[in-house]
Parts: sequence; C-alpha cells; structure tokens
Amino acid sequence: MSQSLNLHDRVRRLLRRARRDPTLDGAAALQVYAPVAHACAATHRGSVRPQNQDRVHVAADGRMLVVADGMGGHRAGEVASGLAMEVLLEHVAAAGLDAGTPGTDVLLEAFHAANDQVLQASYERLECRGMGTTLIAALVLGDDLHVCHVGDVRGYVLPAGGGLDQLTEDHSVVGHLVRAGKLTPAQAMIHPQRNEILRAVGVDASIEPDLASRPLLPGDRVLLCSDGLWSVVSDAEITRALRADGPLPAIAERLIALANAAGGPDNVSVAIHVHAEPSLR
Repeated sequence: MSQSLNLHDRVRRLLRRARRDPTLDGAAALQVYAPVAHACAATHRGSVRPQNQDRVHVAADGRMLVVADGMGGHRAGEVASGLAMEVLLEHVAAAGLDAGTPGTDVLLEAFHAANDQVLQASYERLECRGMGTTLIAALVLGDDLHVCHVGDVRGYVLPAGGGLDQLTEDHSVVGHLVRAGKLTPAQAMIHPQRNEILRAVGVDASIEPDLASRPLLPGDRVLLCSDGLWSVVSDAEITRALRADGPLPAIAERLIALANAAGGPDNVSVAIHVHAEPSLR
C-alpha cells in the first residue's frame, strides 16, 4: 500500500509541475545542465510544440546521461518521462557504481522498474491513460560505455579520430522497414508512419530494451538525443557541431539551434559526455 501511495504522490507532483512547465515561458524554453566540464545536457521545446515532454539528466560526476521523450496528450507525456527518469535514477543510485559494476545489468533492471511504475500510473490515473516514454541511458564506468534504450531516442559515439557511429537501432515502424530493406533512410524521414513507435516505457507489461557496450578512448564524444534532433539534422551536421572546440554547453546549444533552424517540429534534447584521461576525471 505504501508503494502505491508513493506512486500516487509522485504522479500528483509531476502533474503539478507539468501545469507550470517553465518551458512555456519563452525565456526559459532552453534548459542547460552542466555539472562538470566534460558532460552536459540540454533540452528545448522546439519551435512548434506548446510544451516540452522531454526530460534530460547528467550525473554530478558526468558518468551517467539520460534522455527521455514522453508521449501522451494533456501533459501525460511529461509525467511519463519524468516518472521514468526518477525511477531509473533511484535504481541506478541504489546499485552503487564502480569500474567493476555490470553496467548493462544495472540499466536493464532500472528500465524494468521504470516500465512497471509508468504502466501502473497510467492505469491508476485517468489523465495518464495511454502515456509512455522513449528512454535512453548511458553509463561510463572506467573506460567502458554501457547504453540501454527503448524507442527512437539515439546514442552515438564520435571517436576522437573517426566518424559518427550510431550505437542504437530505432524501435519504430520506419526503423524496422529500413533494416528490412523496404525503405531507404531518406524515405523513412517522410513516411506517414515515421512517428509510430514499436517499443516504449509504460506501454506494455513487458519491455525489451536494447543493450550495447563499447570501450572509450580519451577524446571520444558520446551523444544521446531525442528524435527532435536526428530527424531534422543530418549526421554530417551533428558531427561538425559535436566535434567543435569550446565548452560543451555551447555545443549542446548549437545542436539544438540546428534543429530549430530546420523548423524545430518537435522537442529536442541532447546529452553529451567527453571521455577524459583518468587523471582528469
């Protein structure tokens, strides 16, 4: 009973926050979080949407990045992304992280917990029916990157001396058709079903996140983003902006500006980590 009450209180608080969403204020439409020099996150409602249903997170030590893109009318999407983010972060924090932690296992358990809570909230609150969220989280443990995701949020690595490498596959109708060879990436961008998601947090009782791990070298740049970026900004433009010199908040703002310059049809969110030498972490 106490767990149910806790969920009820969480959802009520998230609904109140959604009703006074600061991104409705033009001056506050861009939100940037940069707790350390080597990691930051930023989100913007875009040029068309009246509110921002995305949520972003960067850990105080820069080792964890999260992007959530909520779905659902009447601000329910904001509740879904906010609730999934809170549950995910609590479970990861409880696991205790070090270089020997099985990062993908921790993320997978946290995704399942987030799915359970978002789904339960959608059953219990009429205004939350049908809500869900795409979700991606990245953990950097030592020199290893671990990524877990569902939906069409994406993860990339830009190696210090290489090209942009997409780590994730889109869990969407058009993503499936592209992988099956039935659509080209260009055709997918204009397909009438391009916004239909096949997997999301809080939609079904079971969830199948994808997991990926890879080593990082000093200078490698990790980017997580919502479809508000990659659906309107080319890989070449993303690469140029991500590789630019300067502080990470300026790079994050540049990526968001590119999306808005392309029409900003959706909320746009990014989270960036630059891998550093051990002595500089």
